[in-house]
Amino acid sequence: MGKKSGFSLIELLMVLAVIAVVSAVTVPSIISWRNGAKFRGAVNNLKGDLQMAKLKAVKENDVVTIFFNPTGYKVILDKANHWIHDAGEPILRNRELPAGVSIDLGSTDFGTVGDKTRFNSRGNSVAGHALLVNINGDQKKLVVTSLGQIRIE
Repeated sequence: MGKKSGFSLIELLMVLAVIAVVSAVTVPSIISWRNGAKFRGAVNNLKGDLQMAKLKAVKENDVVTIFFNPTGYKVILDKANHWIHDAGEPILRNRELPAGVSIDLGSTDFGTVGDKTRFNSRGNSVAGHALLVNINGDQKKLVVTSLGQIRIE
């Protein structure tokens, strides 16, 4: 009789047990890393879009307004220069934030205009900050100075 080859049931169960233990240890850290990466990406996208708005305002010699809402923001070329998105004014960016990331409008403050800011043709802006939060409670503040400087705190 020839030699039989293959795996026994006990060997297969042992391999499955090892895979289950390794998965139980690594999956939570992978999920946490993924949530953190989505949050950092959203913050960097907002900073980049604010910089784009500033450059577009200077290039077009016009006003670019950014409207914030809890799930995202909209960047428009505000030709009428009155803080409202009128028909015919082009939308430069309309970005939705990833799931689990939001803009805290209660903590977003651009002075008397509240939840919006804008850049003029010289690159100056309404000073203030927008606060982004994720489901883990992490927070990042994007600060815009009156001179148009943008930084993350």
